[in-house]
Amino acid sequence: MKYLVLPFAVLSVSACMQTAPTSSAIQGTQDSLANRLAVGMTPDQVSAIVGPSVTQVRSTINADQICQSVVYDEVIEAKYIHAVYENGVLVSASDGHALPCDLD
Repeated sequence: MKYLVLPFAVLSVSACMQTAPTSSAIQGTQDSLANRLAVGMTPDQVSAIVGPSVTQVRSTINADQICQSVVYDEVIEAKYIHAVYENGVLVSASDGHALPCDLD
């Protein structure tokens, strides 16, 4: 019986030590809240965190890809978050852009 407990305990501890995967596809700062986004989010989930998009463009090369721009930090001059979606889910995001998205 004690031989069964030890493997279970080891598996339980190793599961607790695993960390969530990080994605280099999300490049954002606290200023825009883009650092709270995650690959796989829907446009509604993204909007709930960073606010509504002001523009949306569709790629002419890949019809399943769109980019939405969200304005933030308008004190001196506007900056944009670019949120790129493929098949309706977030695949990348970055902030600090001077202009809205342009995919092609």
